[in-house]
Amino acid sequence: MKFLRAISRLIIGLTFIFSGFVKIIDPVGAGLIVEEYFKWLGFGEWHFLFQTVGVALSGTELLLGIAVLLGIRMKYACKVAFWFMAGFTVLTLILAIFNPITDCGCFGEALKLTNLETFLKNVVLMFFATILYFQRNKFIPVAPAAWEWGFAAVYALMIMGLSSYSYRHLPLIDFMEFKVGTNVANKLENIPLNTSEPQFETVLIYSKDGKNHEFSIDNLPDSTYTFVDSQTKQTKGKGFVKPMDFAVSDIHGTYVTDSLLAIKGPLFIISVPYMHKIGEKKALRINRFIDSLKRENLPFAILTGSGWGVTEKTTKAHGIDANTYHTDFKTLLTFNRSNGGVVYFYDGTITKKWSSAGMPYKEIDSILDEDPELLAAKTRIREQLSAEIAAVIILLMIVIMRYVCRTVYIHKHSESEWIAETEKLKNDNGE
Repeated sequence: MKFLRAISRLIIGLTFIFSGFVKIIDPVGAGLIVEEYFKWLGFGEWHFLFQTVGVALSGTELLLGIAVLLGIRMKYACKVAFWFMAGFTVLTLILAIFNPITDCGCFGEALKLTNLETFLKNVVLMFFATILYFQRNKFIPVAPAAWEWGFAAVYALMIMGLSSYSYRHLPLIDFMEFKVGTNVANKLENIPLNTSEPQFETVLIYSKDGKNHEFSIDNLPDSTYTFVDSQTKQTKGKGFVKPMDFAVSDIHGTYVTDSLLAIKGPLFIISVPYMHKIGEKKALRINRFIDSLKRENLPFAILTGSGWGVTEKTTKAHGIDANTYHTDFKTLLTFNRSNGGVVYFYDGTITKKWSSAGMPYKEIDSILDEDPELLAAKTRIREQLSAEIAAVIILLMIVIMRYVCRTVYIHKHSESEWIAETEKLKNDNGE
């Protein structure tokens, strides 16, 4: 049983760490996952909770994995891990039967599983979580309770810092379909299965009096409606479905995707999924960046997921002068997680990304001087190294803390017991 406990600790700990880590470094993505569940449960209007709940669940999962692997507060960690797995096993069973959501999001964008695969995975993990639950009293504390709570607090602060950094900048590593090095034009190549060309339409969803209504770009509602979502739907044709959703249209509803991607050389796209969230600071950054592009006579555009009314109002209010186009806001969040971030294309290939906070105002010349393929390769390597270093630091701290605790606490504890036993023997012998 001791061996089974050790194996269970290892499997649950590493799985929780991996699952929590790939989501905590992508807090926006964690929020999108929670949004799908909230919409399914009928709470789609609770936008203010999506990202908070997503980050809280991911952080809890990561912290649980660390606690189980390190061996701190095992009675609590084993209980929470058990009920955590029990809840999600039931949830994924429902998903596997009814399929209301196509992607459970257990491993974020890093690993995609079907609902059935997710349920079977959870059944296996539930077995090991159950062992830990019923054996939780058999684990020897690795340190005094105050130390263990202190270790947990240190890791919690690290997780919060990692999440905050990834939110302000970009995910440490990009697992999405629009990652650096992707030739979007090639991804969008359509191979029709018949002579009927597929056609797509962007549908804008607005809410009024608690009910959702769909509108086209040419037929927008008045200001009494609240914007909720946008979707790109195939309206005609039975051609091969595009492997990547990147339908870009102008204010007249004309699709300009091909013309944008056909631009040879550099192209800078400013991604604004939520135009109404552009405040003074972000608008100032965008204008400064646009001015630097204009001085170099470089092509650029703004892509937004908001309706044209909000877009025109915001750009006029902040004096943003740029060609602006519309695409699905979720596509834009896959394109660049930062609202107001920048994507650098070269010959239709994504070469570099920046968050709104990291716009390269003064680096345009150096960016253009560097070979695009080399820049893309360096970016991918840097992403991978950053994520690997963060993961190694977490695991290394677990190893170091466990070693220190075993050396300092357990050995001293054993020695004190030996001294107490020796004193007892002396007293019994009348010495």
